[in-house]
Amino acid sequence: MASMEPHVHAPGTVLEDRYAPSEWDAYLHALETATPSLAAIGITDYCITRSYERVKAEKEKGRLKGCNLLFPNIELRLNTGTVKGHFVNIHLLVCPDDPNHISELDRFLGHLVFSAFDDKFACTPADLVRLGRRANPNKGDDEAALQYGCTQFKVSLDNLMGAHRGMTWAAD
Repeated sequence: MASMEPHVHAPGTVLEDRYAPSEWDAYLHALETATPSLAAIGITDYCITRSYERVKAEKEKGRLKGCNLLFPNIELRLNTGTVKGHFVNIHLLVCPDDPNHISELDRFLGHLVFSAFDDKFACTPADLVRLGRRANPNKGDDEAALQYGCTQFKVSLDNLMGAHRGMTWAAD
């Protein structure tokens, strides 16, 4: 019997990366030999599609043969707080049937905006790096700034719903 795992982080995920760059083969092997077998896998990353794109490329090269459905799972934080002082997480599970789903998802994410420092920041890698550097100028390299920007970026439910309603691809 096969199962589904909708929330799997991969090496290189923006946050919660617990892998060394050299662990890709071991990571893919673990997914391929999981018990029960994984027929559907959601590759989770924060605000961007990088990890999903890497796993998708490996699948296209012949890895993850038992996986019939590989899809992106983009984790975002809403600007809504909890009683414990955290922010509410939300996951965008994206159907990969459209061959242009990555570019369309990136376009959708670009419609999500966070306002801070008298500026607006879109949910794109470049703007997340810019946000990370604005929030902490000590984040000198792009990866550190991207990671920090992802921890700062919060989307409003109104913005998320408006982007969803305003884009035919997302509504479909």
